[in-house]
Amino acid sequence: MKNLIVRDWMCPNVITINQELRIERAWEVMTRRGIRHLPVVKNARLVGIVTERDLKRALFPATPLAWIPHCGKPHATGAPQDLPVEAIMTKAVLTVTPTDPLLTAVMCMVTKKIGSLPVVNDAYGLVGIVTDTDLLKALVFLLSQEPNPSEPAAAYHAAAAYGRLHTETSAHELSA
Repeated sequence: MKNLIVRDWMCPNVITINQELRIERAWEVMTRRGIRHLPVVKNARLVGIVTERDLKRALFPATPLAWIPHCGKPHATGAPQDLPVEAIMTKAVLTVTPTDPLLTAVMCMVTKKIGSLPVVNDAYGLVGIVTDTDLLKALVFLLSQEPNPSEPAAAYHAAAAYGRLHTETSAHELSA
């Protein structure tokens, strides 16, 4: 079967936030929307990502959160929920492009033990996100196919169509 590409399985309508949004508000967005990854954008460019785990660590620490590194120096935080997302987001974000093979995304997520990869264009503009759930949908599709060596293109296009079925939510950027 022809290699599947990221574009066919990513969600192109990504809910994003900006770096000034307070952690507590980001948590509300995540829980209300039922998502676990929030790309952080500034001027339509990806600048970071915050995950459900990041927010849980900040909002529900085992011990009070007293210091968070900021620009290489610790600074007092006050109440964790009052911090901007920028204080806890991952800034060195691993990404893929829409034309990358899906296997590239899978291998990156497995080796780095991460649950999503933002999909960016050449200008580092966010064009989608591929999550572990998207990869499981691709796996279900592939495992449910009867092998037919004479029709690899048809199977590829069917996989692409199936991948686009789960992208019905609209894009949405929230501001602080």
